[in-house]
Amino acid sequence: MSGTVITTIFFGFEIIFMRPIDLLMINRDLENKQDVVKIVEDASSYFPKETWDDVEWLAKLVLKHDLMITIEGESRGGFLFEKLTTKIRKIKRSNGLINLLLGITPDPIVAAYYFLDGRHLKRTLHLVHDYMDARIGVVSLFRINQESSSKVVAHGLGHSRGLHHHCEPIDLMYSELLTTPALKVEGFCKVCLRKLTDS
Repeated sequence: MSGTVITTIFFGFEIIFMRPIDLLMINRDLENKQDVVKIVEDASSYFPKETWDDVEWLAKLVLKHDLMITIEGESRGGFLFEKLTTKIRKIKRSNGLINLLLGITPDPIVAAYYFLDGRHLKRTLHLVHDYMDARIGVVSLFRINQESSSKVVAHGLGHSRGLHHHCEPIDLMYSELLTTPALKVEGFCKVCLRKLTDS
């Protein structure tokens, strides 16, 4: 069953069960491979059993950083969100992968937003911790402690299965997940679980 997607056509609707997760490590040492796989396995364990299949390790990907970022005196290389997700999509297409392709990096991922301030065009940068859709995902573990890492991945996996942010109750889809010291619902709330089992 591992590495396959089972689909059933029933009255014109397609139902997808047990999707595997293909994992890429971006700019991370190979000795950390098992740690990263465990983070994703722990994240998938928050879901109903029939949601995710195995986590499949694909490769280590070494990418050149798009920019240098200085945060609180610390300078390091980072990725632009648009460029990184475009690269992940190209890898998925060129290799004919059908499973969710998830890239995880210890480096910061930033999204650039432009806005008009009077007559001047200004740019602001925001850290992106996770982004996922039904096909690809990226997670930055930059400044995320070990305890929170699987929750951030689970949050993204929730988005890939159609869940949205909400404020109450405070669960894994809470919009400010990294700012709350404790979840009121350790995992997904009843509404989120219902959406997961209905999809």
